[in-house]
Amino acid sequence: MSDWADPHADQLLIRVASGLTLGGLGVAAAVAGGPWLAAAAAAAVTAMSFEWVRMSEPAPRGLAWATAAIGALAAVMAASWGRFEVSVAALALAALVSFMRRAGGGAVRAQAAFGVAYIGLAPAALVAIRGEPGLGLIAVLGLFTVIWAADIAAYFGGRFIGGPRLAPSLSPRKTWAGVICGALAAGVAGSAFGAQIGATATGWALAGLVLGVIGLAGDLFESLCKRRFGVKDASGLIPGHGGVLDRLDSLIFATLSLGLLAAVAPALTAQLFPAAA
Repeated sequence: MSDWADPHADQLLIRVASGLTLGGLGVAAAVAGGPWLAAAAAAAVTAMSFEWVRMSEPAPRGLAWATAAIGALAAVMAASWGRFEVSVAALALAALVSFMRRAGGGAVRAQAAFGVAYIGLAPAALVAIRGEPGLGLIAVLGLFTVIWAADIAAYFGGRFIGGPRLAPSLSPRKTWAGVICGALAAGVAGSAFGAQIGATATGWALAGLVLGVIGLAGDLFESLCKRRFGVKDASGLIPGHGGVLDRLDSLIFATLSLGLLAAVAPALTAQLFPAAA
């Protein structure tokens, strides 16, 4: 989400309609899995590549967009074939090409390389997680549940409670009330989800809280990027939300965190997803 306390009430219905439409499509793609989820992820990384380049690169931008998009698309395709290590290699190569291509000092070159990983790694990880037997669909739906609960509660908490600003220099509309509401909602949603899949409610409440906070941190990170580039929204592709990056910023950080947990702590992952153990 682009802001947690949007003062323009007339945008609320548009925001809700767009959110429900995108959420429904996301769930449908996750349930279908396979090429359907890969196609949805490919569409997302194509749009996010355009948005990142639009924000961060001087004109002309065609080569920058092509490099980022090709690397991210290759990563998603490899993940859909069960070869996540190839996804990482494809993104590393595209990042290197972006670093070498970008004119300027080391900071702007590193920025271009980072953009490739930021755009492509999480969608590829989501596709890879979905492809895990037993774990896949449950993990993706659990991730959607806690992140969307956090996003919605943070938005309405900031809008209707208000109060002290979280980081005025980065995003003047984000509030501490929004953060607290979002984190608590993620914990509650996680507890409810855990009960539905036969896991411990306490474990999932904690997991939801942690993932929710990580997702909100991802939202704040994207605000930092937009402030650096001097733009309000990544684009205007999604009515009421801004761009695809504005909509998926929380999910990016949370997906990578869940993927890392599954890789380094399989025993803990088995406790969260008992049906997949």
